[in-house]
Amino acid sequence: MSWDVVMFGSISVPERSREEWLTTPINRDEFPWLDEVGGVDVTHETPEALLAFLTDVPLAPHQFFDVSADSSLVTVQGYLSEEPYRDVCQALALLFASAAAFGGTGELSLFGYQGIRFGERLTLANGQATFRQATQEELGELERSKTFQCVNARIHQRFDTLVGRPEAPTDARRATWIVHPFTGRRVRAVNEQPSE
Repeated sequence: MSWDVVMFGSISVPERSREEWLTTPINRDEFPWLDEVGGVDVTHETPEALLAFLTDVPLAPHQFFDVSADSSLVTVQGYLSEEPYRDVCQALALLFASAAAFGGTGELSLFGYQGIRFGERLTLANGQATFRQATQEELGELERSKTFQCVNARIHQRFDTLVGRPEAPTDARRATWIVHPFTGRRVRAVNEQPSE
């Protein structure tokens, strides 16, 4: 059975440390929890190489994986199926974790979206990168978060665009709740029944 994963997060690295962070070789041994993340072992040695790798991931038309970096902030949003997720999850976690030693702060959330229920969080604070499994309560909070809701809407919009389904109206009187045929999640859709 296949499954899909949603991921999102951001890290902020002080501008004075950014260049050093990007070019310093990463010591995988500093992150013993990396094996818990699973996926393909990382062969790239610096955050700069990881960023280059992560910005060029082949995807199916309904998937997305956006990694953007500016002078002090790296953000990620993604919706991937099992295989591309396994290709990038360790590299993404390592990119985030490597920023901790350079004053990086932020969080990365990995969330089983369809076909599997799991949640993992990587938090950067006080020079440390902490990886942990999310509890069931935290998974519920994660699903209710504004960031998750935005990613979820983007997923459904992407599927709807691919099959030519009209966008859900913002006027609730012209919309109805349906179970989305591709994700199995409840979403608003155009009410196709004529109003009386």
